[in-house]
Amino acid sequence: MQSYSLDLRQRVVRAYEQGKSSIAEIAAQFGVGQTFVKKMLRQKRETADLSPRPHGGGKPPSLKPAQYRLLQQKVRQDNDISLTELQSFLLQKAQLDVHVSTISRALKRLDLPRKKRA
Repeated sequence: MQSYSLDLRQRVVRAYEQGKSSIAEIAAQFGVGQTFVKKMLRQKRETADLSPRPHGGGKPPSLKPAQYRLLQQKVRQDNDISLTELQSFLLQKAQLDVHVSTISRALKRLDLPRKKRA
């Protein structure tokens, strides 16, 4: 989701600072949520900068490059192996318990065949 423009952020804060409208009225006027207005007021008060903050990150990937290489080697060695067998293989070799959908996505990224049934 895209962040709101700096111009909109500044107009929202300016409208509040004029003191003629409530937070709810400003939110309705600009077509944003009340929480956004409150966040902009807090950000202005704390940092005096209204520019969008950087993305907070996210969940780190379940598979590291070493595990990708393990999967690649195993599938090249035995291209008829199923996803559940690969799941067991990763648990045994790398002590890594991941879902079969994670393995399926990894194989797709590696452009390798995926066998879903034994």
